[in-house]
Amino acid sequence: MIAMTPLYCTIEQLSRLFRMDYSALLGMLHQDARLQPAVKKLNRYALSEVVALHRTTAEPFEVGLDTPFLTLYETQDRLTKALGPMVYSTVLRKAAKGEIPALKFGDTYRVPEPLLTQMIQEKRISYRSRSVIKKT
Repeated sequence: MIAMTPLYCTIEQLSRLFRMDYSALLGMLHQDARLQPAVKKLNRYALSEVVALHRTTAEPFEVGLDTPFLTLYETQDRLTKALGPMVYSTVLRKAAKGEIPALKFGDTYRVPEPLLTQMIQEKRISYRSRSVIKKT
């Protein structure tokens, strides 16, 4: 087994990667570094440690600086196209429970697009849409 060298990133790089506001992410990462010293080294943050601290699922997943991330609204759109109509609150609940792999920063979730696509193709996201029954 080959040990990978951790990838250290600036807050600016992480802000672009996760599509988040720089100052909001800055506060969260400083708090992470206080609680987990392995997160920060020489004013840079270990990407793998940040992902491990903020993931919502027990299932580990890897991300790189080129991994595209989706907001929950974009995730809702993808899931609606693949599984049928799905409301935002269902997507939020599934992300919070870890049924959809996501990273949570404060009250903001980001879903890695390649992993979501893989889970949709493997039918690992379950969903029963409610049908509307009209009474006559």
